[in-house]
Amino acid sequence: MDIKELGFQVKIHREQLNISQKDLAEKIGQGTNRSNIAHLEQGRKLPYDLKILELICNSINLPKPIWQDFINVQSVNRLNFEKSLSELSGENATTSNLDNIIIKVIDDEIDHLFTANLTPEQSYDCLNSVIVYYGFTPLSKYFFQRYLSKDSFKSQKSFETSVVKFQKEAIRLFSSINEAYITLNLSDKTKFDQLLEPIKAKNTDNYTVRTEWDKIDKIPNEELPYLGYIAASEVKKEEKERKELSKFLLEIALKKERQEFKMEDCGIKKRKRMDSLLRKFNSTIENGLFSPLFDPDVETLRREAEYISPEKNENYELMEKTQKTAYHNLSNYLSADHLDVYVATSMRNYADFVSVNQFVETLFSHSDLRQLKLRYFNPTQSWIEDRVAKGLVEALMLKRADICIYMAQKEDTFGKDSEASVTLGQGKPVIVYVPKLFDRNSAIDSEIFGRMERNELINEIKKIDENIDDIDELEDIEALHSTLLHKKLDRLNKNDLVRITKNHWADFDIEGEFEKRLKNGDIAIMKKWLKEVINDKTQIVPDNQLTNLKDILVASTMRFERRAKVFREVHPLALQVILSSGVLNGILVVRSINSCAQLVNALLENKLELELQVDEKNYKLIEKNTLSTIRVISTHKLISNSFKTFYKREN
Repeated sequence: MDIKELGFQVKIHREQLNISQKDLAEKIGQGTNRSNIAHLEQGRKLPYDLKILELICNSINLPKPIWQDFINVQSVNRLNFEKSLSELSGENATTSNLDNIIIKVIDDEIDHLFTANLTPEQSYDCLNSVIVYYGFTPLSKYFFQRYLSKDSFKSQKSFETSVVKFQKEAIRLFSSINEAYITLNLSDKTKFDQLLEPIKAKNTDNYTVRTEWDKIDKIPNEELPYLGYIAASEVKKEEKERKELSKFLLEIALKKERQEFKMEDCGIKKRKRMDSLLRKFNSTIENGLFSPLFDPDVETLRREAEYISPEKNENYELMEKTQKTAYHNLSNYLSADHLDVYVATSMRNYADFVSVNQFVETLFSHSDLRQLKLRYFNPTQSWIEDRVAKGLVEALMLKRADICIYMAQKEDTFGKDSEASVTLGQGKPVIVYVPKLFDRNSAIDSEIFGRMERNELINEIKKIDENIDDIDELEDIEALHSTLLHKKLDRLNKNDLVRITKNHWADFDIEGEFEKRLKNGDIAIMKKWLKEVINDKTQIVPDNQLTNLKDILVASTMRFERRAKVFREVHPLALQVILSSGVLNGILVVRSINSCAQLVNALLENKLELELQVDEKNYKLIEKNTLSTIRVISTHKLISNSFKTFYKREN
């Protein structure tokens, strides 16, 4: 019986007793933990303390004949060595086809390797002698020197630690552990170094010695919506029709304000014409004039009227000037000496433009990045009218850029998803930035709350309201997170809420939330209030809208918390195959500009903090700070063999 079969027996006997791994470990005590049981059941390794193995087996009434051979010290040393050797080579190391005399020789050789205090050269020779028994490719000196050393054989645990070091690098470069083991066992030092080049730390002097790149003429936030138009010259040609539609919308707004509006007062012919013009000019009003759902608020109608037809000639001139500036910027992006970072986003309304621009400018002025003189593509500062040309520009940017930053918004587009997917397929890193609710003064950080366990959330809630007694046992973590946010917001004064709203209105598209969640009469009031908040003209929240505002902040926050989890764990983009190598490349999810800046810096220096996690199905390489999975190798044998076959490399 091997470790895997023993693990299976332990698992089924434990499950028959209807006890969890954690509860079993607590019941046994005496230094036993859940990992001991989990690793045993997965067939990964035996506990180093054989007394723990005996305690586990006895506690679940596992018959002694099944496990007694596993508490023989020499046999256990060999089994643990074989498990580590299997992890190193990606192939099953077993003595099942060897006779007892040879197995005894192997046991003695393994004992010698770990107890004789050998020099590195002696350890190298001894290890290569042992692995002959298992039919594995001997290790090259370069492989041994990089991943193994004299310290690797101080104990079985030291050997296991060295194997993990190898696996962490193997997963970054190869589609299977076995492919990594075979490919890296080279006698040619130059080729060995070339294979490892992509994971070597990089010096950033080549960034800091660059000249400053100041060729982009910054367009202020208030002028960015002009880049959502078609060319100003085309708008001018359509001036008569645009003014006609704009006037119609303003008339509706005035009648609605006076509560005199009735759509049936408009003739069918006029309604058909205005409906056609709304479609022609890509109106943002969702429902047409013939829909019973057509009921936009006053503020939306007035803004739409302004969007359809700028009221003054100066506005046409400003539109034309802004588009020319952005087109000039585009020419500089296209001819830039370098392109380090591409920002993938979609912009539908004013909030989107402001959110993206503020994020980009704040990120690249961050102290961790400023000195690197990075060239980055800010999509809010670029414009070209032709759709095909725009697609070609984006394709070129993606080809040139070393990193893609994907801004998660309330809704994402096929274009933006495609940009991220293409980048991952090229083997480049993709960072997904997901906004969060954060206010240092109020100790609110939805990312931290989102990482809490159920009992931690309950404790935080009770710190605010110790008398609360309505926490249902069926409430999940998301419901408790939402409750905690509500409790936090309820403690704030109106000035605090105004500050939080101002800091989050663009990322959360709070105006859009007003349209979705408020009654028609309240929408115009809150849109006007938000405009005053943005322009620092008020510190007061209307009393009758306090609850609505808090509900919107919490609902928007929880939507982004769900999105962050989806991007980390289940989104179709979460892992993409690098087409040239078959390696699975994963996205990195960040929740703040500060963490994004630190991550960009770590990527440029090639110094990510990585941790290996292994379960029954996969090897996962996790970036420690963001808890994102950046590489995966499947333990499924057929999948592993298929990738090895169809992604062969030339050494």
